[in-house]
Amino acid sequence: MDTKLWGEEFNRHHPPKQIDFFQMAVLEFVDRPDKPLYHIENFIEGNYVKYNSNSGFVLGDDAQRHTPQAFSHFTFERSGHELMVVDIQGVGDLYTDPQIHTVSGTKLISLSFSSLVYLTLLSLVFF
Repeated sequence: MDTKLWGEEFNRHHPPKQIDFFQMAVLEFVDRPDKPLYHIENFIEGNYVKYNSNSGFVLGDDAQRHTPQAFSHFTFERSGHELMVVDIQGVGDLYTDPQIHTVSGTKLISLSFSSLVYLTLLSLVFF
């Protein structure tokens, strides 16, 4: 739910492309041995793409997709450098299964942030 709220905050700044996050659920099968947990979400029709990752991967410029990287950078700046939403993936600008790196994971934020090559563009668009 936190990432959906970050997406809504991003959209309030009128980016060139609006984003959204698919809601998911976790099911616990309490009557089965070890009470397994399952993460479920609706199927997204279309070309599923991973735009960035937990470990610093950023989809190359050849894809012409700046919105996912802009969103990750936005969360870092807007949170006062306290967190960053990464592992952006989905279809177009409908994302699913993101991760939030917090200040307690500074090394991970640094790794993700250093690989985002669009900072000059973002400073012109959003800041």
